[in-house]
Amino acid sequence: MINQLAGALPKYSVLDDIDVPEKVLQSWQITTDLLAYIAHIPAALIMRAHAEEIEVFVASHSEGNVYHQGEHARLNTGLYCENVISNRQALLIPNALTSPGWEQNPDVALGMISYYGLPLNWPNGEVFGTICILDTKENHYDHLVIDLLGQFRDSIQLSLYHIYHSSLATEQRDQAREALRDSEALFRAVFEHAAIGIAQVDLSGRFLQINREFCRIIGYSQDDILLHHMTYQQITLPDDLIKEAETIAHLLNGDIDQYIVEKRYLHKMGQVVWVSLSVHLLRDHLQQPLYYISAVQDISERKLAEEELKLAGLVYNNSSEAMAITDAYGAVLAINPAFTKMTGYALEEIKGQSITLLRSDQHDAPFYAAQSQAIQARGQWQGEVWSKRKNGAIFPTWLTINTSYQADGTVHRRVGLFSDISAIKEAEALILKQANFDQLTKLPNRQLFQDRLEQTLKLTQREHQKCALLFIDLDRFKEINDTHGHNVGDTLLIEAAARIVSCVRKSDTVARLGGDEFTVILSDTHDNMMIAHIAQNIIDHLSEPFITAKKEAFISASIGIAIYPEDATDAQELLKVADQAMYVAKNAGRGCYRFFTKLMQQESDFRIRLSTDLRQALTLKQFSVHYQPIIELSSGRINKAEALLRWKHPELGYISPDIFIPICEHYGTIHEIGNWVFIEAVKQGARFKQLLGRDFEIAVNKSPVQFKTNEEMMHSWINLLDHIHFPTKCVVIEITEGVLMDVVGNIEEKLTGFHNAGMHIAIDDFGTGYSSLSYLKKFNVDYLKIDRSFTANLALDSSELAICEAIIEMAHKLNIKVIAEGIETETQLRLLKEIHCDFGQGYLFAKPMPADAFEKLLIDLG
Repeated sequence: MINQLAGALPKYSVLDDIDVPEKVLQSWQITTDLLAYIAHIPAALIMRAHAEEIEVFVASHSEGNVYHQGEHARLNTGLYCENVISNRQALLIPNALTSPGWEQNPDVALGMISYYGLPLNWPNGEVFGTICILDTKENHYDHLVIDLLGQFRDSIQLSLYHIYHSSLATEQRDQAREALRDSEALFRAVFEHAAIGIAQVDLSGRFLQINREFCRIIGYSQDDILLHHMTYQQITLPDDLIKEAETIAHLLNGDIDQYIVEKRYLHKMGQVVWVSLSVHLLRDHLQQPLYYISAVQDISERKLAEEELKLAGLVYNNSSEAMAITDAYGAVLAINPAFTKMTGYALEEIKGQSITLLRSDQHDAPFYAAQSQAIQARGQWQGEVWSKRKNGAIFPTWLTINTSYQADGTVHRRVGLFSDISAIKEAEALILKQANFDQLTKLPNRQLFQDRLEQTLKLTQREHQKCALLFIDLDRFKEINDTHGHNVGDTLLIEAAARIVSCVRKSDTVARLGGDEFTVILSDTHDNMMIAHIAQNIIDHLSEPFITAKKEAFISASIGIAIYPEDATDAQELLKVADQAMYVAKNAGRGCYRFFTKLMQQESDFRIRLSTDLRQALTLKQFSVHYQPIIELSSGRINKAEALLRWKHPELGYISPDIFIPICEHYGTIHEIGNWVFIEAVKQGARFKQLLGRDFEIAVNKSPVQFKTNEEMMHSWINLLDHIHFPTKCVVIEITEGVLMDVVGNIEEKLTGFHNAGMHIAIDDFGTGYSSLSYLKKFNVDYLKIDRSFTANLALDSSELAICEAIIEMAHKLNIKVIAEGIETETQLRLLKEIHCDFGQGYLFAKPMPADAFEKLLIDLG
């Protein structure tokens, strides 16, 4: 290898023949110091090769560095750097003691077991030296350190290249300056992006250069510091300035070359920042001080940790936690007062005895064997243990055991620290209860219900049994909650939960999913008759009056029933089909139960299909608006018509609005479709008005769901009416009674907006809901529409006739007109005229028809 080295430089001299300028050497010295500081290692070196030996050319001033500038070592001895030179490539040895072939290398004998080095190359590839870092412990060196080492290597090579090619003294000086500039440029790049703060400070303390990390640490920008000529004294706490002054004096006097101190800076935002400061004083060739190079690292987190450790030590020394010290065999040597207070044992009672007397019978022998094995292997153990007091009572503790060793590695003492965690265990039980149980009814909540349902299904499958899921929804609960308040509603829910529980076995699970929805898991069910009996019993109990706030309240329940494994094969699907069955029960009139059937699934699938098709129906022009005349009964004239939406499905034909309108409301497509209906209807109304030469009213139904949107649509409607010259007084907005009772959506404000715009308000299906008569005046209602369920059975002396007459008389006294729906016979028409009904609508006059047919009707009637 020496022969290779001797002939390695045919074109270039070795480093010995080159006069490296002092300033370059100074920058290299700073380079090695920074490398050692940033990497937290004892040694950073620049080595140069000779014919048969290698020399330490520059060595970091770091603590623990066993290499010194000017030292030589012979080659062919297995040095790390010798390998780099001979192989001409980087070398990383994380741990020489575990890397075969490196155990006997001379650097290991000096204590340096890890190494990372790069070759210093001439442009032709030949090696003249190395730059490297070494550590006394295993070190893989992170990417930041490796990147910095590469950048510094490039700086050194470029500097030497320019210096070597200087042939004349002047040229050599110029080249040296150029090399210095290049070196400084590379140094500047490293300086700016270094992960530690670096600053050049003049002898008075003024910052000459400062990098980004230093600025980040103290909160000032580079412009703040350099343009305002800030000094380190300005950002240093006064107490630390006084402490640092003596050290700086020693530095200036030449007693020391550098110093490292922990001090406090004052951040721009006012907080104190702890830093580790390394200061190196650079001197000129006459050894006169030039300036300081300062490197800082933010150690605020470490200082905080140290403060916390001090506090922890204080707390520990005065701790309420029990502590016992034993010998290697577990015999008690000492205890603290908290031990006596917690266990009841005094020192004189327990000294010399085995600490195992605290063991309880809550743990078996394998538990204690595993604990002992861990302590023997690792010297420590931590975990939850049930311990026994002197009086025999057991209590939960959190136990930590640590070991103190002799110099020869044998066990000296063991220290056990434990605390009573009874309160924690109680709190955990409470948290578990809160996480799994409904806070109002104390029933299992949705989370625990899901877990129990899955467990029940697994058991049912394993035992080849059946189980049932009841999905219960309280009917009319929202009405009571809105009318009487949430306190009454909560009381009712608590009582309802208790009644449901009383109807099932203790082995069954009753849960509250949320709101007014409950579920019952019936395990080990044999026949549907038993399930039906339980469901009916729940309905009967819930139908009994509830006494809330000294008032009686009445509700009922709709129950859907699903059987496992007949109706579903997993928990999620079982809940889904039970929910479907519940909605069938609710649609069947409420207060009843329904078993899930495949037909329900088909209907559900059908609704889902329609919901998908409805999203495209408007775009594909499948909708149309039909018109049904509203007759003025006193004259027989047609001055009004109701606009009714029709949907012709391309495969299924006409779909009833009773089917697709609820789907539109559920999935939100009602907003776009409802807006389209309004636009079509008023445009057609304008044509009817023009055709007749007089005002003509168009009634448009507005879904309750539409009222929960903002008012932008109403403003666009009014603008449209103005654009097509159709008076707002010719528009009737039809709503149901339920809209008036809805406390969500600013109903009153929105209806008032329609009224103020000049539109009329009609209440559809009047008499079938639960609205108060006071709402009729409050919301400026113009028309009441008597539901067809009353007109269908009109007859002399019938209750329906009496109800209709009462509605008409009441409405007239409130200045409200009445429209009777569903008129199909002459008798119905005659009776309605006799009780002075204002308008009529029904098949007796005409069915809903397309716009062109309605125009023909108006023309024929003149």
